[in-house]
Amino acid sequence: MLEVQIKTSLPESCVLGALDEILTHAIMEVEGLTEVNDEIKGLLSVRARKIEDIIENLPSYCEGISVSSKEAKVLVKEHTCLLAHSIIASGCLITKANLDGRKIIWNVVCDYDSFLRLMRNLEETEVEFEILYKGRPIESGRKSKITYREEEILKIALEKGFFDFPKQIKLEELAEIFGIAPSTLSEILRRGQKKVLKNYFGLGT
Repeated sequence: MLEVQIKTSLPESCVLGALDEILTHAIMEVEGLTEVNDEIKGLLSVRARKIEDIIENLPSYCEGISVSSKEAKVLVKEHTCLLAHSIIASGCLITKANLDGRKIIWNVVCDYDSFLRLMRNLEETEVEFEILYKGRPIESGRKSKITYREEEILKIALEKGFFDFPKQIKLEELAEIFGIAPSTLSEILRRGQKKVLKNYFGLGT
């Protein structure tokens, strides 16, 4: 069994791109995709401060239900993504997908033959892709769990250009957005970055 993480460009027809524009300041993660009668259906986890507002403003091809005051599960009933079709047709199981600007990072589980079919299918679609990780599944106990607050702050900091060189926004300006002291924001950023890096390198908690 292989766990593979692939970064691809975002297809023009991908519903995830449209949803990302609708769900501004929300954290969206694909928990699974499946194919039914040649149609892709997906389950998303969406986290936001005002989750009820998110649910009320979902497009017609989505159905959502809140599971807590800050999280909802959203079923995408019609996911028009040829790239998702190609991955599933390869015999791979999509376990997670996240947007990174105009890119998508796909986490898939497969055997070696399915991985080879996936590579052929991606090459045939002429989509730009990069293999970020290929190997044995990482034990869940080795992954550091990032909190909602840490993920929210890292996401907004990235969007606002805090990690750009030169910085597009100062620490003090970013702290004002969240209504916290710069020292507190710096601590949350460092803690979140450490967890993300530990996840990436597969290090223990």
